[in-house]
Amino acid sequence: MLNDLVQQLKEKGYRITPQRRAILERILQTAKNLTAAEIWREVRHQYPDVGLDTIYRNLNILVEMGLLIPIVGLGKNGTRYEVASSSRHHHHITCIKCGEAACLEFCPIDPEFLIMLRQHGYELVRHNIELFGLCAQCRQG
Repeated sequence: MLNDLVQQLKEKGYRITPQRRAILERILQTAKNLTAAEIWREVRHQYPDVGLDTIYRNLNILVEMGLLIPIVGLGKNGTRYEVASSSRHHHHITCIKCGEAACLEFCPIDPEFLIMLRQHGYELVRHNIELFGLCAQCRQG
């Protein structure tokens, strides 16, 4: 997977700096979706001089290229990033207290809605539905 992402960046003319590679590695090696600050803390173990602005700049590039999917969060936890894969389109629900996000393997966009959009001259290219709630652990605490 890392080699595929690196190749796509090279094809778009981006240099593969050690810091950029480290960012990709951290995202791919972690089971959960990380925030920019979490990625920054991880990458700093290997590259102490890397700045948070470098992390954000690279995350923005990866999102623009469609290699990462931002999962909108609230407050200090902020946005988390998920590797875009060939898996089915899905959405997330984010806990408003702890910021954890869960995948919902379902898209609530009704096919009738897509027909209506086409009748108005539009074709839906992309959409993001934001769902927020309290996870089971935060409801108990």
